[in-house]
Amino acid sequence: MDTAYAPTAQEKETENYEFFNGFGAFACGGREYEILLEGDNRPPAPWINVISNKNFGFQISESGAGFTWSINSRENKLTPWSNDPVSDRASEAIYILDEITGEVMTPMSLGRSDRGVYRVRHGFGYSRFLHEEALVDQELTVFTPLEESLKLWSLKLTNRSDKVKYLSLTYYVEWVMGTDREQTNPYLLTSYDNEHECFCARNLYTMNFPNLYSYLFSSETIVGYTGDRQEFLGQGGGIREPRGAQVKLSCHTGVCYDPCGAIQVSVAIQPQESRTVLFGLGQSGSLNGIYEIKNKYRDTAAAEKELDRVKAYWDGLLGTVRVKTKDRAVDILLNGWLLYQTLSCRIHARAGFYQCGGAYGFRDQLQDSLSLLFADPGILRGQILISCSRQFEEGDVQHWWHPPMGIGVRTRISDDLLWLPYCTAAYVRSTGDASILKEQVPYIRGPALQEGQQDAMFTPEISGRSESVYEHCKKAIDRTRFGEHGLPLMGGGDWNDGMNEVGAQGKGESVWLAWFLYTVLGDFLPLCGQTGDGAYGRELERKRESLLQSIEEHAWDGEWYLRAFYDDGSKLGSKENDECRIDSISQSWSVISGGAEKERAKTAMQSAWRYLVREEEALSLLLAPPFHKTVKNPGYIKNYIPGIRENGGQYTHAAVWLAIAASMLPDCNMAKTLFTMLNPIYVTQNRKDALRYEKEPYVMTADISLSPPYTGRGGWSWYTGSAGWMYQGLLNWFLGIRKEGNELIIDPATPADFGDFSVEYKYGKSLYEIRVESRSRGTLKTEAITVDGRLIRGNRVLLEDDGKKHCIVV
Repeated sequence: MDTAYAPTAQEKETENYEFFNGFGAFACGGREYEILLEGDNRPPAPWINVISNKNFGFQISESGAGFTWSINSRENKLTPWSNDPVSDRASEAIYILDEITGEVMTPMSLGRSDRGVYRVRHGFGYSRFLHEEALVDQELTVFTPLEESLKLWSLKLTNRSDKVKYLSLTYYVEWVMGTDREQTNPYLLTSYDNEHECFCARNLYTMNFPNLYSYLFSSETIVGYTGDRQEFLGQGGGIREPRGAQVKLSCHTGVCYDPCGAIQVSVAIQPQESRTVLFGLGQSGSLNGIYEIKNKYRDTAAAEKELDRVKAYWDGLLGTVRVKTKDRAVDILLNGWLLYQTLSCRIHARAGFYQCGGAYGFRDQLQDSLSLLFADPGILRGQILISCSRQFEEGDVQHWWHPPMGIGVRTRISDDLLWLPYCTAAYVRSTGDASILKEQVPYIRGPALQEGQQDAMFTPEISGRSESVYEHCKKAIDRTRFGEHGLPLMGGGDWNDGMNEVGAQGKGESVWLAWFLYTVLGDFLPLCGQTGDGAYGRELERKRESLLQSIEEHAWDGEWYLRAFYDDGSKLGSKENDECRIDSISQSWSVISGGAEKERAKTAMQSAWRYLVREEEALSLLLAPPFHKTVKNPGYIKNYIPGIRENGGQYTHAAVWLAIAASMLPDCNMAKTLFTMLNPIYVTQNRKDALRYEKEPYVMTADISLSPPYTGRGGWSWYTGSAGWMYQGLLNWFLGIRKEGNELIIDPATPADFGDFSVEYKYGKSLYEIRVESRSRGTLKTEAITVDGRLIRGNRVLLEDDGKKHCIVV
């Protein structure tokens, strides 16, 4: 008799786990992250997925909690957003009632710990919930189609018993249809369309999103519904055990309720039979649009087809560049999660668990889009045009604004506008598409800031004046003013918004901004040549030379570069200071800019390593020591507890810049150490580390605390620009794969012990396979490469879209 043990299906799947830390692990070759919920074993904070197309999306945690939005994730929430990591309360749920036994089950845990094992898989564009209870296998897949303003819940039920299962399924949502539920509650009207079997809700008192219908539907016949939240939850009931999931709903809708949306369907499932039921939540400007969606998804196969399209889209985008190194954690981040976080959360959703933004930040989404230059450069092109349209006629820009209304804030922040020429130059350099420079885009108009006024929020007018993208960029560059040391004025803050008092009186100067402007001027020079604007190019060259001279004359502090000068001329980021003696970004950008004298750059980076990098805690700090008792007021940064966020904690965006600078120096060992420290997979390798860090192992966090007893705790996750910069840093500078026009540059900064690695790049219909083999043998400079068997001097390869496979060996 064969007594060999046969592994279960679940055991077979978990055999392929990678980096299991006691709470979850990567699965499906790193494309999914699975979280195991059993009893009280659950992550220390909500581990979510952010799923979005350009106009609609939602976030969902391992418990099934989250919220849904349309058009603008802050201003037009369909269901409530919560950032309470303790309760993680759900506002949408599906309930399964066994009509024979009276037992109620849920395919997601909703925070309960007494219903057995739940397996949750977050993937690119979808999340899956797997659970078995009362001999019913439940597989729930939640996703948003690529183009439709719709959230689909596809629930596959399998009857594992020997009797027919008669089940009543209820889909429930709490409505917001605006910014805040308490404000919108009195104005929500619910209704039910018997002919088309759609439950609808409208906000009768909204200025920004009028004439929109939110709606629910199912692929099955609806047998009950209600718009009354009190009826559904019941006396003293809650989202985990609502009364409405146990009884037939009253079919009440209208106004003057505590509004919700709940629909019920009934199904009978034969023994060993599987049945898929769809529920949908969407928003539309027309009833006919709702009916079309409802009719399309009456067939559950349509949802399966749409899910396949979603998966194919993300596979295509994220598969443009695929790396294979000996560091599996690097591969997992680069081959999916960093770009997914950037596009789905930062660019499309503009919201996460800890911040529900909704707005575009002028500098934010421009930087995010840089990371997509290989995968989809059109995204950066589009963002450049959007950004031009938020520039005032005077040259300054909105710091942030809410689409589609355009309401936003005009400020004196000094770096925002310079990201426009920086990113435009990066786009043209990478793609060779100079046509963008001629695109005509209108300005905006609005009241100028008065003397002493730091910001103003209003809805600007669209100006009747339009100019080319090139002229928009020039206007941004020319807007920068200089102080007595010949350095750019700090204004209301530079990249570090929290230093908003350093130059509030109009005299303070920023050393970091000087390095950044030096970079912008150098990058923009080729565009002057391409447009035949030689006179302006010569002006920029003179300005650049003068700026560098001022930096080296006034900003060198002996072992590192200063951070800034206050309005009164005193130094910030100097050995003369008791607090903020050294700041990371002045050192990193002295290298990134290519401007610093070589020995000074090396010394500055060594100082940053010595005073800002804490290897034992795996932290790369923004500045040290933190602001605490200093008489000088740098701004609201001082309001943070010392060692938290910008005030001397790890601000990951800047920490990635330091790693990039190490790669460019190049200090290969420093670069490897810094990038490894920044990798969330390594920060959460075991249960103890995951409990300390708290946040998701598969995405970047904006910050990590230095302050005891929370040393090593991650700040807000998902909604951070550090994801896009981490992608650029690892691919472009550490692995050294860059593109300029139709040329591929291969210039790695990996140390010998990093080993050989390979990169596959899909260029149009061609596939380029790059194998880097020389560095593990100690050859750390790329002087020649082999392309399809031909030896080529240098490190550049001419790309051809000829539909063939090409092999490059370094």
